[in-house]
Amino acid sequence: MKTLIVAVALSSLAFATPLAPWEASAPPPAGTTFYQLQAKTSSAPSANNQYVQYPSNPSQYRYQLSKPGGENAGTPAKFFLRKYEATGTYAIHNSDDTRQIALAGDDSVLLYLTDATNPSAGNIPGGQLMEWATFTTEGNVLGVKDGSALTNRTFVAVRGTSDSWFVALYDGVSSSREMIYPITLNLVKVA
Repeated sequence: MKTLIVAVALSSLAFATPLAPWEASAPPPAGTTFYQLQAKTSSAPSANNQYVQYPSNPSQYRYQLSKPGGENAGTPAKFFLRKYEATGTYAIHNSDDTRQIALAGDDSVLLYLTDATNPSAGNIPGGQLMEWATFTTEGNVLGVKDGSALTNRTFVAVRGTSDSWFVALYDGVSSSREMIYPITLNLVKVA
């Protein structure tokens, strides 16, 4: 049964991502609303109220959590949204149309928030699962709508080294080798 659930999850990931939702890359138009993503959790107090920051390791591309003024303080990332009308989901961009948040990982257990440049079905690294433009924003809380049959998926803070945290989407059913703590990612409008 568990194999069937994993197979359904993997097959839904393969087809969940739009191939080319927009025509051309461009900076956001004047008046675009920007947001930051803030983690809320009671299960990992040191991750609570931290903001998603730009990846600190250029070779890894994974977003981390950062508390402004804290030990691992980085620059909280600013994002803007573009709606993909065909699915009613959003792409989350961090500077222009070429860079956006993707969910990526070696398997479907943990898909990390990753900085992707011009993501497409043709540039997914070998052995990786990746999806983008599958985000929802109901009640200013980030979610994912990608056709998966798994209903207990949630964002989690994944313990890194020292007091660092990565952000991932957990499938909600599989065992994880990582230390994970459920979080809610809130969209906070930047003034």
